[in-house]
Amino acid sequence: MATHTTLDGSPLAIQIAIEGYSLEAPGLRGTISEMSPGESASRSDAGTLEPRLQEALRNADIYSLKVFEIEVETVASTDDGVARSSGAVVTADGEPAMVLRSPFLGTETMQAVLYTDEAGTTRWIFPSRTGGAPDATRGGGQSVEFLLPLASAQLPPRPGAQPGTRGPITKLGRRLVHVLAWATGDIIGKGAVAAAQLWENSRRPYLLRRFPFDDPAPLSWDQLSSGRALLLIHGTFSTGPSTFGKLTYETISALQTIYGHRIFAFDHPTLHHSPTENVKQLFALMPPHLNLEVDIVTHSRGGLVGRELTERAPRYASEGKKIRVRRAIFVASPHRGTILTDAKHGIKMLDRYTNLFTDLPDDAFTITVEALFMLAKLIYFGTAGGLPGLLSMFPPGEYLRDLNNRPDHETIYYSIGADFRPVGSSLLARFGWGIANAAVDGIFGEVNDAVVPTRGSYELLTNVSGFPIIPQRRMVLDRESRIHHCNYFGSKNVTDQITKWLQGS
Repeated sequence: MATHTTLDGSPLAIQIAIEGYSLEAPGLRGTISEMSPGESASRSDAGTLEPRLQEALRNADIYSLKVFEIEVETVASTDDGVARSSGAVVTADGEPAMVLRSPFLGTETMQAVLYTDEAGTTRWIFPSRTGGAPDATRGGGQSVEFLLPLASAQLPPRPGAQPGTRGPITKLGRRLVHVLAWATGDIIGKGAVAAAQLWENSRRPYLLRRFPFDDPAPLSWDQLSSGRALLLIHGTFSTGPSTFGKLTYETISALQTIYGHRIFAFDHPTLHHSPTENVKQLFALMPPHLNLEVDIVTHSRGGLVGRELTERAPRYASEGKKIRVRRAIFVASPHRGTILTDAKHGIKMLDRYTNLFTDLPDDAFTITVEALFMLAKLIYFGTAGGLPGLLSMFPPGEYLRDLNNRPDHETIYYSIGADFRPVGSSLLARFGWGIANAAVDGIFGEVNDAVVPTRGSYELLTNVSGFPIIPQRRMVLDRESRIHHCNYFGSKNVTDQITKWLQGS
């Protein structure tokens, strides 16, 4: 049964759970309830993805310590500027804060809060720091301190007016607080790359899959090499099924008309290995003397893996193995990189992906979010920026400098990108868009699909073979389409265009 505690606007700490959890919420009147994940999932107006969320947490070796629901009646008027200048407690973004404290569980256990506001927008909140460590004793006992936004979120339009505004953990009208924990021994002792490698080797092994993914027949190299084949390459955090499993029966039938049963997907880790290593392992999975002609469709970072094949394939050829790419369709590919891979934007990257993933079907949500959660375990320690898979998308990085100065090639390039704007003022704020100038993202300084700059999906900073991709071979979706980095393949316009290009139209 949920336990309820009244919030009376007092600035004093109030105990909200028997085990030593407290909350300071000055000016906030309402109720905070401690709930089990099961209770949260059973609510008619909240927790729509709670079971999938809990499964993703388990798969990332993260434990849900507590779930609190806050029902807000009123919040005393606050002014961010006054709060900053007066020395009042503020969040990392400078907002007036309420203070959540949880018991300190030892030096080898890390905690974080996954916080969802009334507008359905979720963000990651890590412990406040004192000398680079979680806050220590308060009132004679050790605790970990989290600074949560105090003011209520500005609600987007009600459902029916603007779709797509639900958060992954709650719906409108309430706030939800998940207190999470995980062991840090492997991260601190072995480092980010080793920790990511250990997890990805278990959860994201190299694998070639026959498509459609529910086809029980084994992958046949003889069949794949009997004519031009189609290779599907997923992006960061993902797998073949979680990216391409949402394709409609109509699209699958059209692709099979073109390629027969010569369609396959390449599953690969995206954190601890670079695209270079990904392609090395792809060739390692192929039998000797295999000669493939393929078209490729890629998503996100998968576009860099695809370009390794189109622009660098001879480097990987051995034992008579060859892959020749006739056409490459890059969907949301970061050809110029994404600034979100800069270490200083790591938490913003977590927030963006966490909110974007809510559009995914349930199974895809679980698969992708578990990888995002794995990255969250590394970001607090500042180690995620050294992951080769993310470094490959770092705009000033060595990998992109090398990739974008390649020799001529014969592959025909196509691209699909989008200009995305979140719906609702709360989402605009959380994604970093200014209300007055929502056309320009505060992080990127240019229009984007929430992860990749729109122009970067079809052009580089210099003209090299294949770039810029000519207008006749690119599709740029405007804001009215409501397409963002993680929902391209759910759009009929997108899949119809891909099919036409592959047909040669």
